[in-house]
Amino acid sequence: MGAQDEKKGFVPVWLKNAVGLSPMKISILVMAACVFSVVRHYQTPHGLASVDLVGTLERSLLDIRFKMRGPRPVSGEVGVLAADEQSVAKFGRWPFPRSVYEKVVLNLQKAGVKWIGFDAIFSEPERPYLDESVEGIQNALTESLGGKDFNADTFSEHMNVLLESSQGDLAFGGALKKFKNIVHGYFYFEDTTGLEYDWISHYKKLQGTAIDFVSFEGTKKLKDFPEIMTNGALTNTDTIAWPGATMGFFNNSPDPDGIVRKATLVKALMPVGPDGKEAGDPQLLPSLSLALAARYLGREIMVKFDDIGVKSIQLMDPAGEAEPLNIPLTLDGTGRMLINHYGRELTFPHISLADAYEGKLPKKLPKILLFGAVGTGMSDIRPSPFSESFNGVEHHASTLENVLSENFIERPVSAFLLELSILVASGLLFAVVLTKASALASAGLLVVFAVAFYVLDRFYIFGRGQWLYIGMIYVQNFALFFAVTLLKYFTEEREKKKIKNAFQHYLNPAVINDLMENPGALKLGGEKKELTVFFSDVRGFTTISETLSPEALSALLNEYFTPMTNIILESGGLLDKYIGDAIMAVWGAPLPCDDHADRALEGSLRMLDALDVLREGWRARGLPLIDIGCGVNTGHMVVGNMGSDQRFDYTVLGDSVNLGARLEGVTKQYGVRLICSEFAVKKLKRPQQFVLRELDSIQVKGKTEPVLIYECMRVLNGQRQICQDIAGLFAQALGHYRKQDWTSAEAIFAKILQLRPDDGPTREFLERCTYLQEHTPGETWDGTWVMKTK
Repeated sequence: MGAQDEKKGFVPVWLKNAVGLSPMKISILVMAACVFSVVRHYQTPHGLASVDLVGTLERSLLDIRFKMRGPRPVSGEVGVLAADEQSVAKFGRWPFPRSVYEKVVLNLQKAGVKWIGFDAIFSEPERPYLDESVEGIQNALTESLGGKDFNADTFSEHMNVLLESSQGDLAFGGALKKFKNIVHGYFYFEDTTGLEYDWISHYKKLQGTAIDFVSFEGTKKLKDFPEIMTNGALTNTDTIAWPGATMGFFNNSPDPDGIVRKATLVKALMPVGPDGKEAGDPQLLPSLSLALAARYLGREIMVKFDDIGVKSIQLMDPAGEAEPLNIPLTLDGTGRMLINHYGRELTFPHISLADAYEGKLPKKLPKILLFGAVGTGMSDIRPSPFSESFNGVEHHASTLENVLSENFIERPVSAFLLELSILVASGLLFAVVLTKASALASAGLLVVFAVAFYVLDRFYIFGRGQWLYIGMIYVQNFALFFAVTLLKYFTEEREKKKIKNAFQHYLNPAVINDLMENPGALKLGGEKKELTVFFSDVRGFTTISETLSPEALSALLNEYFTPMTNIILESGGLLDKYIGDAIMAVWGAPLPCDDHADRALEGSLRMLDALDVLREGWRARGLPLIDIGCGVNTGHMVVGNMGSDQRFDYTVLGDSVNLGARLEGVTKQYGVRLICSEFAVKKLKRPQQFVLRELDSIQVKGKTEPVLIYECMRVLNGQRQICQDIAGLFAQALGHYRKQDWTSAEAIFAKILQLRPDDGPTREFLERCTYLQEHTPGETWDGTWVMKTK
């Protein structure tokens, strides 16, 4: 292949020589790239893996699978205590006065709620309004005077209490202590550098909620896992969260795209003093959801570490009577679980804080309520796979529901090997198939694989709580298809062009293209189809051939054949063959079309117009004037390759073909140039485009059944109306003729000759009328004329 070939768009020589491209080699390259991407994803530290192609693709596909799976029902045990628009309308702007919560908590306790968790923090004392403090000041004065002299120390002590805790704080804290089953929310700091706060009190407050049952492999300690470490936290005030109260952090970091798909269940708190140095031993702390689940079920949390990080989290029955509840974790050792989301926001029962305050509670309440802000402008929006307007508290509810119902979604431990095996196995399968099969067959297999693998994942993998990476499997196999198909196109197109160039002078381009797409068509045999066949023949060819030399005759025929052939091909026809001076063509094969009859007649009329142009040129050059007759028929015929194993032609066979040839022969008898059968007329999709004159009912030689024949009249010089008038008068005359009313028929035929003196069919029927008057056909005659010659 030279430089000229390279310009035509084929694979350059230097490229083929450089890499030795072949379908199998390019398949191996694509597979290697995909396998490398997957392996790199697993080997990249979890802090960076989230930004790679594999991670981004698989997270998006996980969201799609959630949406295609649709929402799932919840148990009703978990609900949301909502600070919503209704609550704002009742209590004023957020945050609400803390005195509100006292009545809410006590009403919920009376209604049968077992546990309440707070996805909110009350880290500072509420500053009381003056009207709330008057009674306290009066009590302070009374105590300090003691009925005698003023005691400044006593007064100062009472005033400090008022400043540190409002009546609302005291009431709220008292209600929480009375309820008892409370999990207080708090948050941890990702970085406490430069942050000044009383870290010691918060650290001590969390000691009572730390996880006791923690085990390590070898000599590892908690401080050896910096990925789960934080060095600061902020909790509720002492008035609200008493010493020993159960607490759980509500932090939950989203993925890089901002969507929350995982829940952090444990975090290690390493206290760091103002000087930046460690100020104590780290303690492992549970999340809000994990603490609530453990307390509600009466279980102890057990956490096991391996060399990577958190290996497992179990909820153990202290009595040892029940099986441990295993919580499946992500494989990166960060103590996170995948959230099996149940649907959009409001999937869980929502109890408005305002309704709880007023005691307007449903009869069937969730056993566990998670308090959180969901109102417009005050909610903690954390997008989920289902919705961009998902509230943070509902992520905690989903996590808690997952644990209580043991309805998890997880990445199996064997995920990496399983995914790699599917990737390599499917890649090898497609590599073999793509190198041998056609593009269409390969595309079909690809679609079947994609649909089958989707169904498998939808119902038997993801549908059963297993998350496998399927994105790279699809990417690899589609990349294989496009890469190999493109390469095969580049390398095989040149060979196709060679074949096309070799046969284009002998076969119709449509047949060649069909053969290029379907090489299996190059075999003997055919199929039955309804098609339209065309025959034309030069009249008086023997006489013409006698007046010209062989060279001149050949040149004249070539000049005639060229425009005729071009018109056939341009109208979508198949040039079947040249039979001496005759032309045979077919419409409707090899490429099907439902208007093949229209195309045949349109092409025939164009050929007659082109012939008139040729005749003017021949007349000017003193050459013989060729005239032709054309026959068109529509019907069922066998089309395909006919011949021997070594040599065959693409052609048509059958009675319908023979009739088309007979119709071309009878044009001379009627003095017309184009005749079509009733079968062609019935199949016209656009009959209004043609002026059709019913000529006769004839029985051609070799046939026993009569057939109606029509002349497709040429409209010249805008004389369409005249043609239609002639056709109408001819139909009337034909009616009288078939009734053997010769006189009436002759009268109408005479009118036609006044419009067109040289009308061939009219002169033919006038002669017949004269003949039939002398040779009466009899009463049983149906008007059919029997042809004696072909």
